[in-house]
Amino acid sequence: MVISFNMNHKKRLKEIKQSNKRKILKNKLSKKIKLHKKRIETDLSYFTNCLPIDIQKRIYILAWKLSWREYVPITAKIPSWHNHMNYVQKKLWEAQLHNIHFLHLPFNTLPENKKWIMGCQCEFCKNDNEICVVEKHIHYLIQYRNSYYFSDNFMPYSTSSYWNEYLVPIGIDGINFRFMKVFDPLCGSYKENYTSKRLREGGKFEFSYPTM
Repeated sequence: MVISFNMNHKKRLKEIKQSNKRKILKNKLSKKIKLHKKRIETDLSYFTNCLPIDIQKRIYILAWKLSWREYVPITAKIPSWHNHMNYVQKKLWEAQLHNIHFLHLPFNTLPENKKWIMGCQCEFCKNDNEICVVEKHIHYLIQYRNSYYFSDNFMPYSTSSYWNEYLVPIGIDGINFRFMKVFDPLCGSYKENYTSKRLREGGKFEFSYPTM
């Protein structure tokens, strides 16, 4: 009886071990299947590798066709400096329109380094209090009598640019030159041209036509 009991006990232990092994193998297989399903759902490359070779080739050709449709060569792309260039061109145009001096544009001079420039209509020059009104009037009067006063006394001698000129030629219309206004040193002063002031402030004009 003792021998039979021992044999049965060993047999049960062996069956338990085998059962545990089967459970472990089953769990491993189940995890492997789950991982396989997850990779198929999420990993595109793994999914395509599981497909037949002919289908893989068709997918490859289709992917390249779609890729070339969206591809833009570097030479055809907008340059990285294009947005900044547009910004600079806009500020230069506004400077001529509102009579703001070139040195007082935001990309030329730091705010703490700005000094009053006669005729400049930027916020700094219009609100400047360092130079008294009487002295400014004197500068305007001298400029009115001598058109070279601004360029000779206010601008550095090393600068040579049409941004300091009142009018610059832009072409020939038939026989006569055509001129464009760049910067008026008398702008905003009591010596400013009446017509220019009316245009700048948006005034109304009346035109008369000769009658036959």
